[in-house]
This record gives sequence, structure tokens and C-alpha cells, in this order.
Amino acid sequence: MQRGGLRRHTQHFVLVVLESDRADSPVRLGVTVSSRVGGAVQRNRVKRRVRELFRRRRGSLEPGQDLVVIAKEGAPGLTNADVSAELVPVLEALSRVTEEGS
Repeated sequence: MQRGGLRRHTQHFVLVVLESDRADSPVRLGVTVSSRVGGAVQRNRVKRRVRELFRRRRGSLEPGQDLVVIAKEGAPGLTNADVSAELVPVLEALSRVTEEGS
């Protein structure tokens, strides 16, 4: 599923934006955190922080997209503010790119 779409790397994450099957469907989020990132507690913490950012930003994202966030090593040490500072600019840039491509 992740082979297509736009892919952007940050220091602690990889973001993949894919067009959904239906253009009017709400934005969907997938979060992948491998065991290389840390133990279960650390992985779940990263997923919670990414989901919270997505929940807050969902209204500003284009409908009809699927967003996949892949965590890299070092992600468990980030605070909510760190995750937001790292992902929001990329989400905004990807939103502009997909709007221009439509």
C-alpha cells in the first residue's frame, strides 16, 4: 500500500500521503512503529502522540487522503510539542502539493 504516494522524511518520521479510493472519504491515518524504535511502552507513546496531533489537525487536511506515519529511532524521546513542530510543517507542505496536483 505504501509504494505509491508522496513520501517525506523528517528526523524522526517518514510521512507517506496516498490518494484514497474515494475522493470524498475522510482523511485516514496509519501509524507504524517497529520494535527497533523501542519497547511496547515507547512504541505506544509514539503512536498516541501522532494520533493526538492528527486528531487536532484533521480539519486542515484534505479529504480523500490516506496518511501513513512511520516512526524512526529517537521518536519515543519526543514530547507532544516536538512531534507537532516536526510534523505540522510537513503536513502543510504536503497539503499544498496535493492541492496543486488536483
